[in-house]
Amino acid sequence: MASSYSLAEGLSTLQQYYPYQLEGDYTPTYNIGIYMPGMVIAADQPQLIRKMHFSMVPFFFKERKSSMCDARSSQIMVKPVFKQLVTANKRCLILADAFYIWQRFGADKYPFRFQLKDRQVFAMAGLWSAWIDPETKERYESFCIVTTPANPLVRDIRKSMPVILTPETEKLWLSKGASEEELLSVCTAYPEEQMLKFLVSRDIADRNINDPSLIKPLNHVPA
Repeated sequence: MASSYSLAEGLSTLQQYYPYQLEGDYTPTYNIGIYMPGMVIAADQPQLIRKMHFSMVPFFFKERKSSMCDARSSQIMVKPVFKQLVTANKRCLILADAFYIWQRFGADKYPFRFQLKDRQVFAMAGLWSAWIDPETKERYESFCIVTTPANPLVRDIRKSMPVILTPETEKLWLSKGASEEELLSVCTAYPEEQMLKFLVSRDIADRNINDPSLIKPLNHVPA
């Protein structure tokens, strides 16, 4: 699946697509990786954009440690850890403007950036959980991305990809009245003809860098 993603558009652009109340501040981020904060819209508060952390820590874990970045759509109604979140309406929209998948070239790996042609900001289907520190009672909210078998554009690199929702399926994913069948019906691959793919700098892995140079298209893999 996507090992990281971005939400680097300005706040005005974000709110053109999602004109909701923003909880806290907003920082455009060119690479959102594990444990980093991302912007989400949860089913229980569909008019609020809030921050949660990428890589889900289920509520029953004893420690705040997780590498649960994704949940396969074929498993969300099967594995108890996911199904209980689905049925409890712990579903969310993960706001993004692109996602990254790394591909190996010889001894090195390089990231490809995937964007949509028709939307500057879009939503990926997600699940979230609130973990409570047993000692401090601090609340930690985190999420994972729901994935599906990849379309041909992504399949050249990876067998799976995030479930990218349309404005219509976003409403269904957040709906408290949606059936299991309806929820699974939206977990399909986004059409490849509506997506762009290009190579970008390996510097996206450096969390100390957060500027447009990270997503400048590269014409070839550097020697």
